[in-house]
Amino acid sequence: MLSGLSRMFFLGVTCLLMSSGYTRAETTVSPQRKPPCDSQICRLSHVQSVTCEGFQANLQCGEGQVLVIHGANYGRRDKTTCSAGRPASQLQVVQCSSQTSTNVVAESCNGKNSCTISASNSVFGDPCVGTYKYLEVDYTCQFQTVTCEESEANLQCGKGQILVIHRADYGRHDQTTCSNLQPHCRLRDVQCSSPESIEVIAASCNGKNSCNISASNSVFGNPCFGTSKYLEVDYTCQFQSVTCEGSQANLQCEKGQVLVIHGADYGRHDKTTCSAGRPASQLQVVQCSSQTSTSVVAESCNGKNSCTISASNSVFGDPCFGTYKYLEVVYTCQFQSATCEGSQANLQCEKGQVLVIHGANYGRRDKTTCSDGRPASQLQVVQCSSQTSTKVVAERCNGKNSCTISASNSVFGDPCVGTYKYLEVDYTCQ
Repeated sequence: MLSGLSRMFFLGVTCLLMSSGYTRAETTVSPQRKPPCDSQICRLSHVQSVTCEGFQANLQCGEGQVLVIHGANYGRRDKTTCSAGRPASQLQVVQCSSQTSTNVVAESCNGKNSCTISASNSVFGDPCVGTYKYLEVDYTCQFQTVTCEESEANLQCGKGQILVIHRADYGRHDQTTCSNLQPHCRLRDVQCSSPESIEVIAASCNGKNSCNISASNSVFGNPCFGTSKYLEVDYTCQFQSVTCEGSQANLQCEKGQVLVIHGADYGRHDKTTCSAGRPASQLQVVQCSSQTSTSVVAESCNGKNSCTISASNSVFGDPCFGTYKYLEVVYTCQFQSATCEGSQANLQCEKGQVLVIHGANYGRRDKTTCSDGRPASQLQVVQCSSQTSTKVVAERCNGKNSCTISASNSVFGDPCVGTYKYLEVDYTCQ
């Protein structure tokens, strides 16, 4: 091991050699930064937000996480979303999209823990005059780690969860990160990136509960000789279920929590998963996917504490005849609170944890919830929603250990006069 003084002397000599014209026998060209991973497990872990025109989109991550925007669209793609109370003439155009949507949301929100953006023409322009629009945002909440060269990156998920690597880069992209005690000449190359970064990290860590990996040239190669490097990793922690064809997928949350399905896929995407005892002819097709997978699993399981679903053609159809398939499901477990109008919603986390509000609705979506003792006339409207619900609850409760909020018109307004309403809140404790 070099002492601090010896190390500084060594680095100084390195800088002198570099500045005096010394070059390697082979020159290294720094490649462009690799984009976020596009594997099946990454795609399944995305979250979607929909906000009607004239309201605020509130994107929120848990403690220690940041927003990564994958896509956005301000416009209209169907006749049903954000259609309540709107005349048919405002819903006819369904090929409407603001081309700047993703850039605008990404510039406003990427890298932040939370972000509020208005679904309005003033922000995105008006891509279809006279049509009532909405803002869709596709995003993930990711942990971000930075590990200086020759140190260990430690990635860790909670009990029962697995790592999903979204981006990794070993190199240098600024002059400040991991710059302590480094001479300036070792910080100048800020277009330095190992092209193998994402593949190396994904192969080592994806699907594990925790993972340690060295930020070193021996692991990633040396993309820029003489430059002090660091390893950046963006990842999420998800529950994942993989069930071979013909078996049952069993999804389970802890007491008091409900399933939230982020994505599912019935098909095949590699030759190794669920391959034991199968002939090679049943494993060759690796671009096989049932397009209804997510909707089928979500309809069967969302909002339940546990759920069993068969990985079979009878449930999902047969997307690739003759291929042995499997069902992948990516999900989280969230607390869900339902509070009848006129009562108080009490949201509570364990000691040391804070509330993260994922969604809320004050209104009515069915005829059974909070119906006891109510006349039928107060239960008929089931497409009733206060558009400010999530914003109001998030502003009052996010980041607190506990929170009390009234399910009342005085807090949320009255979205459907004469209907008896209730407040639903989906949240996690982190």
